[in-house]
Amino acid sequence: MAYPQWMGQADKILNQGRLIYGGDGTNARPVKTLTDGRLVISQREPFEFRPGQSALAGGAVAAGSRTSSGTITTGGSADVTYWGGWVQYAPLRSGLIDGLASGGIVEGQFTIGLKASTGTNSGKLSAQIANTANTSAPTTVLALTGTIACTTAEVFQTYDLNYLQCDTVFNAVPFSIRIGVQTNIAASSNVARIMESTDIRGEFEPGT
Repeated sequence: MAYPQWMGQADKILNQGRLIYGGDGTNARPVKTLTDGRLVISQREPFEFRPGQSALAGGAVAAGSRTSSGTITTGGSADVTYWGGWVQYAPLRSGLIDGLASGGIVEGQFTIGLKASTGTNSGKLSAQIANTANTSAPTTVLALTGTIACTTAEVFQTYDLNYLQCDTVFNAVPFSIRIGVQTNIAASSNVARIMESTDIRGEFEPGT
């Protein structure tokens, strides 16, 4: 039996020449209707996540010197990675990056501030990323770095995210990131934080 002419069909128009709008929660014609009644147009939307953003008042300072992100301090063991809390990007809508289950592209950079609490030592940095639902088994986006000389004066390390392909752990919005830090001297802790120049950019397709 042929599909009834009066019912909505993907990629079709009504006999009167009008586009068919709406959907069944799966297919968009040419928009998808979510279960809560919101409409999602089938197109990609750009996103830019700046986890270290600061307040407007007094916010114009030397590049790399300000952040509103919390710090992570190493504990009492040397050469062990101590992880900070997850920082989440969660806009109103969600979807797959580039509309793909894997292989979507993101770009940007991490800038991390690092210093010794007292004295001097050496530190190392790392970073992880995951869909917010997958933070129990994240992807390491910044492998443990080489040694960085640390004093009580903060230094800033920047790492590029050059057109990285998403995997199945990180492939969608919302997502979360966190940084890790090490010290080479147990009695001399290091402190790290995500700086305001950090950003992660890409496009996602709402509703996918």
